[in-house]
Amino acid sequence: MVKIRLKRMGTKARPFYRIVVAKAMSGRDSADVEILGVYNPIPKVKVLDINQERALHWLLQGAQPTETVAYLLKKCGVLDKLFEARPNAKTKYKFLDKRTAVMSTASVIETSTATAVAEPVVAKVEEAPVVAAPAEVVAAPAEIVAEAPKAEEVETPQA
Repeated sequence: MVKIRLKRMGTKARPFYRIVVAKAMSGRDSADVEILGVYNPIPKVKVLDINQERALHWLLQGAQPTETVAYLLKKCGVLDKLFEARPNAKTKYKFLDKRTAVMSTASVIETSTATAVAEPVVAKVEEAPVVAAPAEVVAAPAEIVAEAPKAEEVETPQA
């Protein structure tokens, strides 16, 4: 199997990465099949340069991107082209969807009306019913102390 992944380059505390195609079992710094681009997250304006044609070629050949590379490919628009060519490939990239199962009701309504997509599943948590205790059962702490037998009233058995 072939993977599209990041290869760390640069110096200590100043990394930049090459986006490479490599065999899945090879190490991070081992030989590459092909270099697709570079990614530098350090400067304020992050550098992302990917050869989109070659990346799409490798994805169509069955190369699997790592999660981080998939996010970068999504930014460049390469994954959108892949989804146009192969609509069933979206199931492999569900982690790219930022929606969560626990959403507020208002945001669910806004999302479903704005995008006209099937309504997402919202997790419902049932609240435990609150049972109020009868007033005569609940006694104030002073009443409980007053009801307790005093030490002088307790009879001690005589021998």
